[in-house]
Amino acid sequence: MNLSLFNDKGFWKTAVRLAVPVALQNLLTSSFTLADTLLVSNLGSVALSSVGMIGQWAWLMNMILVGFCSATTVFVSQYWGIKDIKKIRRVSGISIIFALIVSVLFTVISLVFTRGVVRIFNSDPSVISAGSEYLKCVCFSFIAVALTNILATILRSVENVKLPMYVSAFTTVLNIFLDYSMIFGKFGFPALGIAGAAIGSSLAEL
Repeated sequence: MNLSLFNDKGFWKTAVRLAVPVALQNLLTSSFTLADTLLVSNLGSVALSSVGMIGQWAWLMNMILVGFCSATTVFVSQYWGIKDIKKIRRVSGISIIFALIVSVLFTVISLVFTRGVVRIFNSDPSVISAGSEYLKCVCFSFIAVALTNILATILRSVENVKLPMYVSAFTTVLNIFLDYSMIFGKFGFPALGIAGAAIGSSLAEL
């Protein structure tokens, strides 16, 4: 058995330098959603169900973007290895355009067919009403979310892993503060309930 890899200090130093910030960013991204869920749960089961339904709609968009981000990572990483900046810019441009198309499409559908989107996941009238209120506000963050994901992917592919981590940390903290303030009417903000959660999340992403 070849154990040379385990003794390669240079490899492990590089691996840790790249992997730890990426792992922390993924953790922060998950915390972003978790914070929303925990805060909204104080508004009751209807509000919690409504946010959960919209979360599934956003998850569908993210799954489409994740597939494209994975392909972007492969190409940009290879071009970064040979320092072909021209092709990196070309792939990055295509990725950004695709992310915009997908996010704009989901935003338009959310605004035009708001109740129809919520009805896909739940038929309860109270959930549809609350979910529609939430979706009309939070859908404005879809474009920012898509661009953030694709830009973070590009940066990580060229070994710039700290900036996406710092951005995720800032937006997560800001989201918790805005959600708490706007849901419950703290620090001079109006108490907007579930709409406050949507507006807070949208502002944090923007």
